Amino acid sequence: MPDTLSSIRHSLAHLLATAALEHDPAAKLSVGPVIDNGFYYDIEFSEGRNPSSEDLKRLEKTMRHLVKKNLDFIKKEVTAEQARAFFSDNPYKLAIIDDLEQAGTAISLYETGNFTDLCVGGHVENTREIDPHSFTLTHLAGAYWRGDEKNPMLTRVYGIAFESKALLEIYLERQEEAKKRDHRKLGKELDLFTFSPLVGAGLPLFTPKGTVLRSELQNALLSISKKYGMQPVTIPHIAKRDLYVTSGHAEKFSDELIKVISHYDEFVMKPVNCPHHTQIYASRPRSYRDLPLRYMESTMQYRDEQPGEIGGLTRVRAITVDDGHIFCRVDQIKEEAKSIANIIKEFYSSLGMYGNHWVSLSVRDLSTPEKYIGDDADWDTAETMLQEISNDLSLDAKRMEGEAALYGPKLDYMFTDSLGRERQLATIQIDFAMPKRFGLSYTGSDGKEETPVMIHRAILGSYERFMAILIEHFAGAFPLWLSPVQIAILPVSEKHRSYAEELLAKFQEIDIRTELHGNDESLGKRIRTAKMQKIPYLLVVGDKEIENRNVSVESRDDGQLGTKSLDETISLLQEKIQSKQ
Repeated sequence: MPDTLSSIRHSLAHLLATAALEHDPAAKLSVGPVIDNGFYYDIEFSEGRNPSSEDLKRLEKTMRHLVKKNLDFIKKEVTAEQARAFFSDNPYKLAIIDDLEQAGTAISLYETGNFTDLCVGGHVENTREIDPHSFTLTHLAGAYWRGDEKNPMLTRVYGIAFESKALLEIYLERQEEAKKRDHRKLGKELDLFTFSPLVGAGLPLFTPKGTVLRSELQNALLSISKKYGMQPVTIPHIAKRDLYVTSGHAEKFSDELIKVISHYDEFVMKPVNCPHHTQIYASRPRSYRDLPLRYMESTMQYRDEQPGEIGGLTRVRAITVDDGHIFCRVDQIKEEAKSIANIIKEFYSSLGMYGNHWVSLSVRDLSTPEKYIGDDADWDTAETMLQEISNDLSLDAKRMEGEAALYGPKLDYMFTDSLGRERQLATIQIDFAMPKRFGLSYTGSDGKEETPVMIHRAILGSYERFMAILIEHFAGAFPLWLSPVQIAILPVSEKHRSYAEELLAKFQEIDIRTELHGNDESLGKRIRTAKMQKIPYLLVVGDKEIENRNVSVESRDDGQLGTKSLDETISLLQEKIQSKQ
């Protein structure tokens, strides 16, 4: 976030607090930080004065009035005792002052007009730097003081802010569009998935149409991956906890493990898949000639997410992961990583998403070595190799410290969707640590035992989250090759149904996903319904079409295509499906 924008948002948090005190002088302020796209302030309003959503406009009006007064933000360094004296009746500020004093941190106050707040700073010099129409208060929420449910519940007032009114309006328009594209809304309207309280929260059920979407993604990924020597494998959904103790995941996911107790043993629902794949590798002796070994699989893993964090397909308990692991020699790492990069490019090109992305080189934070496993020398080697791969492929990866995984650095592909939102999707990770933890080996060309390197790769990541992203990115209007229904056949009336059924059988025979929309409703209503379902092609058949053995074709994306013969229509569709248009 640019410093200027951060300063504007931080200053507006102070103006929000000022406005809150004008409306409720007995209110007690806690904290008001900058967040993505805006700011908030947590406030304990006096009894009976808690604001409603209608009150936000009054607070906002007061803030605009304050902005226009051209108020300075004046910093004043104070001692802990001076700060305590000033905030003697505010337990939240007193607690913050205690923390600052114990940490030996300097304490400062900021004065803005008649308002003074405890703050480290980051403000505009004067409110004239703020466009009075560049912000708005959006909503209220409850928030426990310091996130602890044993503490008082405060009212959190949220606001959003940008550098200008125009940028705010663009953001608000995108938010409205995002509501229309919400995957939970479209998933229901397009009959893609559902949830059941009897099954449980965070456990999605995919309908036939949703399953087509998943299967097409999986098939496309498998087809591309096989060209680079990836081999499908299959693993169980449970394992002994010892497997994850050895890998290091038991400690990392200790609060998220779902335990399964049988009559004879205790198991864990797998939170990740890579430890299982190490055991396929370890099942027989390996030679340097056997490497690389490339395993891939789309399989579920499970994490006991907190109920309050579960939502739609983006945060679930049963996660279907596109997983791949390559076991190779050190001298093979760069070539294998480049192959993965090629898979990523081909897969995302088929969705029209490649090119609208950037790549992160996610490395260690050297100040927190306890967050990682493995040898420093191996980490140095892996990070250097990933930088070289980025250079060789002109990925222009940005080095991001502290973003590495538990056991290795990685290249993360950050894609931007149609609403400008950034999504981390594909990843290539070099792991020296896990093969050593499991004692994996191969016989080198000199007859000595060597340890292989493990490359983790994910192309789309979690199918559930990826589907949510695709639904919102395309607003449910998927490319033809991916659409659950590719054609809707609409007979003008019942007397044309026989020909429509003949066409249906023909398209199904050549594996083009087709529906017959021939109920008792009017043709116009059936066409509107098919369009609402985002079906790519509509084929209308009436007297002329039967007489000439052709169809009237309308494309969702290109409009009316006129009358075409059946062979022309089949060729058109097959060419677009095969070329993934």
